[in-house]
Amino acid sequence: MVRSGIVIAAILTLGAPALAEEAPRPVVDDAVQAARFAALVAKADRERAAGRLPEAAMAYAEAFKIKEEPIVGGRLGALLVELRNPIQAADLLLDAIERGQDVSSDERHAWLSAYDVARSQVCRVEVTVSEPHSRVTLDGLPKNREGHTGFILFVPPGEHELRATLKGFEDAVIDFKAIKGGTLRYTLALRALPSFAPIDPPERLLRRRQLDPATNVEEPPDDELPKRDPIRGGVTDEKKSGIGGTISAGPVMVFGVATWAPAVGAVLGGSLRPNEVVSLGIEGRAAWLTSGVEGRPIDAMTAGGLVSACAHYRWFFGCVLGHVGVININGSPEGYKPLSVTAVKPGGGGRVGAKVQITRSFSIQAAADVLGLSSGIKIAVGPTIIAEQPPIMLGVQLGGGWEF
Repeated sequence: MVRSGIVIAAILTLGAPALAEEAPRPVVDDAVQAARFAALVAKADRERAAGRLPEAAMAYAEAFKIKEEPIVGGRLGALLVELRNPIQAADLLLDAIERGQDVSSDERHAWLSAYDVARSQVCRVEVTVSEPHSRVTLDGLPKNREGHTGFILFVPPGEHELRATLKGFEDAVIDFKAIKGGTLRYTLALRALPSFAPIDPPERLLRRRQLDPATNVEEPPDDELPKRDPIRGGVTDEKKSGIGGTISAGPVMVFGVATWAPAVGAVLGGSLRPNEVVSLGIEGRAAWLTSGVEGRPIDAMTAGGLVSACAHYRWFFGCVLGHVGVININGSPEGYKPLSVTAVKPGGGGRVGAKVQITRSFSIQAAADVLGLSSGIKIAVGPTIIAEQPPIMLGVQLGGGWEF
C-alpha cells in the first residue's frame, strides 16, 4: 500500500510539467473567449427581440471585438442604421453582405435595405495607395491599419483630407468634398525622396563648416536639404462632381380651375441639384375637373409648366415658382351652344414639401403650392354669372423620383 502511494506520487510529480505542456494556457484563453463571444451574441439577440436597441448594439459590438464575425457585424450595422449612425453601419453592412453567406434570405434582405439607407446618407470613397504599408489618415485619424493598397471608406458629407505617409517618400495629400450618396475614387501617389551616397566617417569628422562672410553665420552642409512641402492632390480616377438630379412623376390635384372644386391629373418633372441645399427644376402638369362647373354641363381643365428654385434642409424644402399655363373651358353641346375658350395664365408663387429617400436611387416627395395668376376667371350664361374665380390656384401633389 505504501509502495503504491509512492509510485502514484512520483508519477504525479514527474508528469506535472508534461501535463502543463499538453494544456497550454492560450487554449484555455481561446475557450473562454469563445464562450464569452457566444454569451454576448445570445444577450444581444435577446435585447434586440425585446426592442432594447442600444443595449443590443453594445452587446453586438463587444462580441465583434472578440471575433469579427460577419453575421454579428451585419446585425450590428442594421441596428446602427436604426440608431442613426450610418457611417459605421455602412462599413459593417458591406462586409456582412460580402462575407456573410450562412444567413437566411430574410436577414440578407434586411442587411441590403439597411445598407441602401446608410449609403444614401454618406459618401463612399474608394482609395488606392501607390505604396503598400503606408500610413493613411482621414482628417488626422488613422485608417487602413492593415496597410492595404486598396480599401473603401464611408465618410460624412463635407470637406475632408486624405493623407498617406511612408518613410523615404514625400507625403501624398488629397483635399476633397464628400457628397451625400455619392462615390469618389482617388489614388494617393507617394513620390520617393532623392537618395544620396553616404559620407565616410573620417571625411565627415575632418570636414569643417564654412561661414557666410556676409552674415558670419554658419552655412548648412550640402547634404542637409530643406524640408519640402507634401504632394497635394495625388491622382484621381474620376472627376469630382457635386451635381445630382431627380426625374419624378405622380398624381396632382389642383383647386381654382374656374371653381374651387378639385381638378385631378398628373405631373412630370425633373430637377438638378448643384449642392446639398439648392435645386433647380422644371415640370409640366395637367388636371381636369371631376364634375361640371357649379353642377352645369361646363367642363374645365388646366395645363402648363412650372419652373422652381428650391432650398433644402434635411427632409424639407421650400421653393419659389414661376408658372406659364392655360385654362380651357368647354360648354357641353347638351346644354349650351358648343363653345371652347382658352385663356393664357402666367403667374408665380411658392411651394413647401417633404422628401424621403427610400433607397439610394429612389425617393418619394409630397408638396403643396399656391400660385397667383395674372387674372381670374368669370363664367356667365346670358346675364347670369355662374362662377367667378379669383386669380389664385392651389395644388397638392405626390410623386416618386429616380435619383441620379
